Amino acid sequence: MQILYLSGMASEAAIKDARQRDPGFSNYAPQKFNRLVAEGFVRNGHKVTALSTFYLPGIGHGYRRQRETEKGVTYQYIFSLNYRPIRYVWLIVYCFIRVLLFGLFRKKEKVLVANILNISACMGAVAAARLIGLRRVAVMTDMPGLMVDNSNSSENKALSNRASFIAKMNKSFLAHFTHYVFLTKKMNEMINIHHRPYIVMEGLVDADMSLPAAIEKNAKRVVLYAGSLHERYGLKLLVEGFLQANIKDSELWIYGGGPFGQKLKEYNELDSRVVYKGICPNTEVVAAELRATLLVNPRPTHEEFTQYSFPSKNVEYMVSGTPLLTTMLPGMPAEYYPHVFLFDQGETVEGYAKVLQQVLCMPDDDLKEKGLEARNWVLNNKNHQKQTERIVELINR
Repeated sequence: MQILYLSGMASEAAIKDARQRDPGFSNYAPQKFNRLVAEGFVRNGHKVTALSTFYLPGIGHGYRRQRETEKGVTYQYIFSLNYRPIRYVWLIVYCFIRVLLFGLFRKKEKVLVANILNISACMGAVAAARLIGLRRVAVMTDMPGLMVDNSNSSENKALSNRASFIAKMNKSFLAHFTHYVFLTKKMNEMINIHHRPYIVMEGLVDADMSLPAAIEKNAKRVVLYAGSLHERYGLKLLVEGFLQANIKDSELWIYGGGPFGQKLKEYNELDSRVVYKGICPNTEVVAAELRATLLVNPRPTHEEFTQYSFPSKNVEYMVSGTPLLTTMLPGMPAEYYPHVFLFDQGETVEGYAKVLQQVLCMPDDDLKEKGLEARNWVLNNKNHQKQTERIVELINR
């Protein structure tokens, strides 16, 4: 099967280049998700061309990579422009023509896979695919309209436009895919109005992810969070719960960027045990995860967007071999529960403090055993080769 994978993903070499040009570049999670899916297709014997809208704001047409191949995936980058209205029209036209040429002949052997977050590119691509009867698979890594806008200090802006935006998306092109890959079942209820074939694939990990022969843990008990920094992600509860728990010889390390970063600096001035690391290369973050005592995802479950999301950091945490403490997110299947620690004492400062005390006071050997068991489970059940096998089976229904 030949797969044209439309998304904003780039090769690892391109991401490294992007970070050199823009140290604040932090679009890591969706990049890794799409790249693992593409590489998983290759591992299952399929030919993959990644048609990429990868774009660095402020650089635009000055940033252009040549066609390249990495781990069996051929990356083709769409030439882009800084001027936004022209860029959108260009993406629609270019993707329409590109998909039309791709699927015009031997279309039974070909399929369009698209991450739907780049609306302009998808509109052109889906229109061409429908015209020639090409199979088209939507990969829903997020719900448009429920995402936090990192570029705006007002975290409620995306939520205020949610209903009208999603309605427009449904009416325009989301209803015209033939197959769907969702992160949660709730996504299917809202998007898949024609009840077409779908699977729920909440996450995936690199099947080849290995650990160093020996990992030296930090001398202090370190609780680590890495991700976007927004109060509505539970960070205030986490920080204040950690301080209230008052565990001897412990620190809270937080990596990432976002509006809550300034508040973290204020917490650090009041108590040095709260350590704000800022935006760091993923290699540095992963190394810190391996040495930490506990990895944590404090995201509250009452927020509406949690019904439509599964944080990729959860599976990344689990594959590190360091135990994970998380809330019982609606989008996280119950099969994960036995392999992680849970905030099950209420989503309050006191509840978070109580659970942190319980977990951080456990013996080192018990924590190590919990972390390694979770790693083995996620590697065996959620690796990128096995997960993309499920997508291939979906396409062939």
